[in-house]
Amino acid sequence: MEEMPRRIDPSSDRATAALLLGCPPGQVGSCPRCQGLTRRYGPRARVLCAACRAADRADAGNRGG
Repeated sequence: MEEMPRRIDPSSDRATAALLLGCPPGQVGSCPRCQGLTRRYGPRARVLCAACRAADRADAGNRGG
């Protein structure tokens, strides 16, 4: 079983979050669902953070679809 991605706390430093996400600090923004930090802007941007996307995939798998 894969480990779920961890949410990046919104109080985290943007530069540190950017290092974790592999993007410049200007591309870091908040996930609208959990308010955790994610690569919100620029190329390969994602609106939802990795933790919320993984939770959605897990829920879909549990529902069989």
